[in-house]
Amino acid sequence: MTASNHAFFFDGRLGERPSSSGVLAFPRCPTAARLAETHEIGTEERIDLDRLRWMALRSQLAPRPDLERACFLLAGETGVSFERFAIAFFRGLDARSQRGMVFYRPGARHLSDDETWLLRLVSAWRRGEDKAAGALVSWRVVEPGRRWLRFLSAGMVRAMDGR
Repeated sequence: MTASNHAFFFDGRLGERPSSSGVLAFPRCPTAARLAETHEIGTEERIDLDRLRWMALRSQLAPRPDLERACFLLAGETGVSFERFAIAFFRGLDARSQRGMVFYRPGARHLSDDETWLLRLVSAWRRGEDKAAGALVSWRVVEPGRRWLRFLSAGMVRAMDGR
């Protein structure tokens, strides 16, 4: 079994990549064609994705902080590192996501749906599309944590870009 077939889940399980299709494909069906498409990413996005995958793994080793308190501490400091924002973001995502998030091991060729969502979130923050980023967070995070995850994801992207 190759490394690209393994995924890690936020509850610590290591498992097989979920099958991409539980649907019987009919010729010329737009849904079947969309499911068959793969999301190809460029070299820069691949580097960002691997950095984020490493941070998701590292966050599993970090203690579970009080999300609100962690955000207040990060907001009060200047020059906060990418690592601190990312670990707080992934720990918050673990606690406040609507369902279990799936991230593959660093270096895996394939992308999970959650990784595609994460790359879209990073891209929205980089383009300055605050409302789009907020909508993406709202799509995956339950109400009490949305504000904090928007703050953490924006800070994580700024720190990732060195701004």
